[in-house]
Amino acid sequence: MSAEPRPINHSLQCRFADRLASSPNICKGIAIFTRCLFLVLLLLSPSIAAAGDNPELRAIKEADQADRQSSPAPENWRAVMQRDGERRNRVLEILKEGQLKTAWDYFNAAIVLQHGSSAEDIRLAHSLSTIAITLDPEHKRAKWLVAASWDRLMLRFEQPQWYGTQSVRDASGKFSLYPVDPNAVTDADRVALGVPTLAEAQARAESRNGSR
Repeated sequence: MSAEPRPINHSLQCRFADRLASSPNICKGIAIFTRCLFLVLLLLSPSIAAAGDNPELRAIKEADQADRQSSPAPENWRAVMQRDGERRNRVLEILKEGQLKTAWDYFNAAIVLQHGSSAEDIRLAHSLSTIAITLDPEHKRAKWLVAASWDRLMLRFEQPQWYGTQSVRDASGKFSLYPVDPNAVTDADRVALGVPTLAEAQARAESRNGSR
């Protein structure tokens, strides 16, 4: 791929779509679901241009992030998971009401759903983040989330990840990079989505064991 700057929704997304077409049913299902969301987006497009970011979605996302910035103790995660469920339910209500208008709206909703416990939550997070970068190809955080949500879904189905955003911890507490499909994407693709190269991702995973 060329290193020259370009909108992410051209060559990389075309390659991504080609990859989906030849992948297992899980990938095809995500592609179909995302296309349906794109259709909804097109129907809403006349109102999107003048729309502002949804303040409730922003507040929900900030609460989601605040719960994680404090690194909760293991015994406190049950309460965090309960709040996660409440936030997801409200985000889904807002989505059903058609209140997602801007790239930030789609990103904020996707971040909350990314922390869901089901494959459906993660699949929806991936689709919404894909719509976010279609609305704003320069949305750096949404581009990263496209990669991270895809990798998390692959982990969920015990398939190799593509981008190298997911680390795992073994029984001894040691971190390592979750297995990566070396032929799925290139380092240029990773950089285009704001993700470290594979070597950098491996080094970051290893560095988490530095204080052990």
